[in-house]
Amino acid sequence: MSEFEKLKTTLNDKWLDYYEVNRSWLKKALKSNHNGDIDRRTFAYLILGVMAAIEPKLKEFLDPFCELNQQPLDLIHILGIDYVNLDQKLKERHEQSAQSNSSGTDELERIRQQLSKGEI
Repeated sequence: MSEFEKLKTTLNDKWLDYYEVNRSWLKKALKSNHNGDIDRRTFAYLILGVMAAIEPKLKEFLDPFCELNQQPLDLIHILGIDYVNLDQKLKERHEQSAQSNSSGTDELERIRQQLSKGEI
């Protein structure tokens, strides 16, 4: 996996972490009109700023990318940072985590039973 692909994965995970902790105020602060819609362009700038502060490696890529394309939504797309359906992404991540923890717990229980029966 290339350095850039690793960075993209890291950025998306870190963005979801940040969003999860700060979503209550983000949703309020980013509403741009009376319909309650979030201004996607402003949101993209916020994401880029937050991610540049959280992930120092991002600066290596932002400088050349901004030379080629200064549109924040395009930069977010290139970096693979998801900004759509974030609440759904968090729900899916929690479900995956719960399944992973459950399978780990099941394995531990199986080992405990084997130990108690003297099979191990």
